[in-house]
Amino acid sequence: MSEVSVAVERAWRDGVGPDDLAALRALMPQLATAPLADDPATPTLRLFAALLELTNNVRVEVPDAGGSTALDVVHAAARVLQSRLSRQPGLLDDAMDALGHSLSRLVAGDPHGLAARAWADYALAEVAIAVGDAGTTRRRLEAVAQPGAPIALRIQAMLRLAAATSTRLELGPARAPTRKAVVLAETAKRTQHARRARMACALLDLMAGDVRSMRTTLGPAIAAGDPFARVLLAGAENASNAMELLAAGIREATEQGDPFAYMVCILVGARRYAQIGRDADALITITAGIANLEPVASDLATILRDERTTWQTSWREGRYAEAEQKAANSLDAI
Repeated sequence: MSEVSVAVERAWRDGVGPDDLAALRALMPQLATAPLADDPATPTLRLFAALLELTNNVRVEVPDAGGSTALDVVHAAARVLQSRLSRQPGLLDDAMDALGHSLSRLVAGDPHGLAARAWADYALAEVAIAVGDAGTTRRRLEAVAQPGAPIALRIQAMLRLAAATSTRLELGPARAPTRKAVVLAETAKRTQHARRARMACALLDLMAGDVRSMRTTLGPAIAAGDPFARVLLAGAENASNAMELLAAGIREATEQGDPFAYMVCILVGARRYAQIGRDADALITITAGIANLEPVASDLATILRDERTTWQTSWREGRYAEAEQKAANSLDAI
């Protein structure tokens, strides 16, 4: 079995996630030249590489990979994810029709049928998140998270479910799937996914005001020198170098194309500004974060929007209006 065929079988079995990103990106240029370009499995591997980018909210083309019915389903799911990011309703309608048609042709007993359905459910969940359909979001993501689906996709579904739930400020239910994701990722030795899951857990601990649990959650990541773990801990404990760490965290999150890590840094940074009385800077930071996240991860932007709304209702009378005016003046002066 060729190197490409082995990678394709692994992608069908395990899915693709952040732990596969570096290897797939390194392999892509080789797929354009002989002998890998002539491998029959190459189009399928290109499709899974595109799926990995799309699940990270990176706009890429969806390559053709005709073959089995299960592959047609995965291809249609990728088109749905691509169309969601493009924000063109006509393209999304066509992609949704193609996905429904390919799913109708998927037969029981297809060796890749379960994985194909999981990718379809995940794509449909992303659309449901985009249109604010909480019930469909939960049903689709819970279906993907079940045992039997590709493990990387299960972990991703658990984290997306937590993000969608926390958007509605139901922090208790949101913390359960993130902790399951940590256990699943660590058991499967998917270290990058485990890292993301730990950061999600820690953020939810912080949002719930449970700093003790956050420290426990971050323990292994702090020991490993994870920069985002340091950002969270510094913001929660009012470290003197918190803003320096937050700035570094935002730069790294932007370079890595990681919208969740970016949201974490913006949220912690804005809260830190508010704690030290720099309300205008807090407002500018969180509003800029919302604007940057809205096109690629609207559910994460909503978390920041909810935080800003909380300030409006919880700050003393006149404080929010004063911050708005100072923020406007600061921007006018640029």
